Amino acid sequence: MTLTTRTLSLLLLAGATLAPLGLGACGGGEEKPPETPTTASASAAPSTTEPVASASSAPAASAEPSASAAPAEPPPNPGSKKATKKNDSTFASCHQSYKAKNKDVSKDVAAMAKACQAVTKMKLIGKTFTGKQSDQQPPQTFPLKAEAKHCYRVYAQAADGIKDLDLAIKDSTGAIAGDDSTDDPSPVVLEDGAVCFTESDASSVVVSVGMGSGAYAVQVWGD
Repeated sequence: MTLTTRTLSLLLLAGATLAPLGLGACGGGEEKPPETPTTASASAAPSTTEPVASASSAPAASAEPSASAAPAEPPPNPGSKKATKKNDSTFASCHQSYKAKNKDVSKDVAAMAKACQAVTKMKLIGKTFTGKQSDQQPPQTFPLKAEAKHCYRVYAQAADGIKDLDLAIKDSTGAIAGDDSTDDPSPVVLEDGAVCFTESDASSVVVSVGMGSGAYAVQVWGD
């Protein structure tokens, strides 16, 4: 009887110990409520995506104003293929020693040319050209009927109002056969020589004013 009671007591003790474990294993404990998934509302969170500019909205590389571009320079005037330059240093001395009286430009230019006659062995070709212009006006042109195998020298004298008179000989194509090399009111083409044409040509004498305004006279001499 003692053994049976002890055995029964052990069994009761073991059952009491295992009861909580069995209840937990069978889900008898307190159950947690299922978690509710939170879904962010599209309108709740502000969009962080920045708008992407389309290709048409981007400024074109060629949209810069054309005014920023530097103006193109005119091409240089080519030398004449119808004439050559004859250089002679003795031709320059008569011009360098010349002094204008500044009373009559036609008389002054004639005196300058005659002072060089002994050195150049040339004579007056045609008549004396006269004109009047300022540095704000376009150049004036006078005809020069050049003959093949002949040389020419052009003299010019300006009045007091012109400080710089420019002189040039151009052939029929517009190419420069010769021009003056001084900045004064009494230019000569050429200063130290003459312009010689290899063929007959309807050339021209071009006169322009670099500074000032007033009257001038031009003579063409040739051999």
